[in-house]
Amino acid sequence: EDGIRDDLVTGVQTCALPIFTLIEILIVLLIIGITTTLITLNFNSISSIEKQQNSYEETISFLTQESIVTGHIIGLYVDDSDQYAAFFDKNNQKEIIKSFKKLSKNDSGISKRTFKYQDGTIINLDDNKTTSPILLFYPSGENSGGIIELYYEENIQRILIKNNGEISNEILSY
Repeated sequence: EDGIRDDLVTGVQTCALPIFTLIEILIVLLIIGITTTLITLNFNSISSIEKQQNSYEETISFLTQESIVTGHIIGLYVDDSDQYAAFFDKNNQKEIIKSFKKLSKNDSGISKRTFKYQDGTIINLDDNKTTSPILLFYPSGENSGGIIELYYEENIQRILIKNNGEISNEILSY
């Protein structure tokens, strides 16, 4: 009435913006927490898959180099109970390579491992009873090639091993 506004007299200004309640803030924090957990779990599974791929790449690289250096054809043998690399000496005796680093087996959520030969034959590596190698490495630096498939809970990792030693990796969803 005397021309002075209430907010100037009391020193309190009214706010036109809505104020968040404690429940709304807690819900937002809960959503952020759940999202962070899901992202972290996703990165952990990707990291596990990358480690598995690196293990296969290291093994194939090692056996390729070993074949070139020794001049022997080397076979990678994988069956249901063991993995080893070997070559045949001059007396046609199988010699196991002692420094061979075994591929990791089922310690990262893998439920099944298969190998597909170039001719299309597929074998289950966790139930393999054959005495034949899955891959051959030649002194020229080439190999027999094939596809390793690792079955996880939610996806399949396909590792394509080309004859020239190149490795490509892809993740397929079920």
